[in-house]
Amino acid sequence: MQFFSLVGLGCLVFLAAAPAQEAKSAATEHTLAALPNSLYFVVPPRRPPAEGKRGPLLVVLPGGTGSRDFLPFVENGICGQAPDDCTGVLITAVKWQPDQGIIWPTEKNKVPGMQYTTDAYVRAVVAEVEKTQAIDPLQRVVLAWSSSGPAIYPLMVTKDSPFQRAYIAMSIWPGGQLGDLAAVKGRRFFLDQSPEDERTKFFHVREAVPALAKAGAVVRLSVYHGEHGWGEAPLPRIREGLRWLLGDKPAPKPEWPAFKKLVNGDFEQGLEGWSTAQAKGGRPMVEGTTGHFEMAVDEQQKHGGKAALHLTKTGATPPDLVVQDVDDLPSAGKITASVWLASNGAKNAFVKVWLFGEDDKPVHDDVDLAHVTADSGWRKHTKTWELNGAKRAVVQIVMVLGGELWVDDVSLAPAK
Repeated sequence: MQFFSLVGLGCLVFLAAAPAQEAKSAATEHTLAALPNSLYFVVPPRRPPAEGKRGPLLVVLPGGTGSRDFLPFVENGICGQAPDDCTGVLITAVKWQPDQGIIWPTEKNKVPGMQYTTDAYVRAVVAEVEKTQAIDPLQRVVLAWSSSGPAIYPLMVTKDSPFQRAYIAMSIWPGGQLGDLAAVKGRRFFLDQSPEDERTKFFHVREAVPALAKAGAVVRLSVYHGEHGWGEAPLPRIREGLRWLLGDKPAPKPEWPAFKKLVNGDFEQGLEGWSTAQAKGGRPMVEGTTGHFEMAVDEQQKHGGKAALHLTKTGATPPDLVVQDVDDLPSAGKITASVWLASNGAKNAFVKVWLFGEDDKPVHDDVDLAHVTADSGWRKHTKTWELNGAKRAVVQIVMVLGGELWVDDVSLAPAK
């Protein structure tokens, strides 16, 4: 499943941007005798809770490899944004296999050789920490990102979860594995995601927000910009997220980013945004071409603007493709695609629009926007589809046999 490859890759880029440990760490290292290979760190509060009072607890499960290498960022960065009387905890991931793909295994997503789940691990750490720290059980917060996010969602939807509040960033939404969400009623979620993240696509948070809210959770959407990782000044965002989670204010209405349009459909920026592929061995998408296929920008033969795409192929099958993915489609309604084509000697060429929904399965069988079988001057082709829950689209320009094809003004947009 695509799910596993995503969580295993994690958020390694963040290490380069993590703040350095400027002073000696105040964190203390601990293990649990009952859980082999367990390792966690307790970051003491900057000041103890007032006499007779209990303070918040912030439990962090790092993304990426989930290792102790994240301690400087967690202690100085994340815990530094929490209230002064908050105790911090960094739980590290257990490596059960040398090539472990699932960093934080769960009851439904196991790793060979694992001796306990992330759920059991976190519960045991919380219980142990609270033997020595004055913690308000209603002020526990769990923070997870990337590889740890899919393990925290199952913990948050259980009836006896130790947490009522969660900050989850750049994570997939494992909705199909969660079952009944009734237990999240009244619980608070701060979901932090970037529409430019190509590793954990934005459609995950588009699914998570309404699903949790429908079940009665209080869900706040946070949108930042940049690639996968703690980009765009994360500390103020984390500070605001923790402040909101530890309060009782309602969540503002989500402000969703605009539909991510197909880029460079007029080829005015050359071939930017487009890539090549071929059909081979029953697989529709293999990077590269057959070697009998050329793509170039033509500034002479064009429909409009300064240029068009010119495809030339000699020989026959397998098909050669020019491809672009479009993520984060509108949640409902229809979508319209259009393209201008001209051809010379192209006997079997297509422009296809694939719409993919849950589990990356196509939502339509009728994917042909245009089918070229004869010579033609510039001609426009347009088609509209119901989205039917589609999360992403793939636009393919396909040459099965030889000939020349000119392509211009490709568009994909919500139907008016």
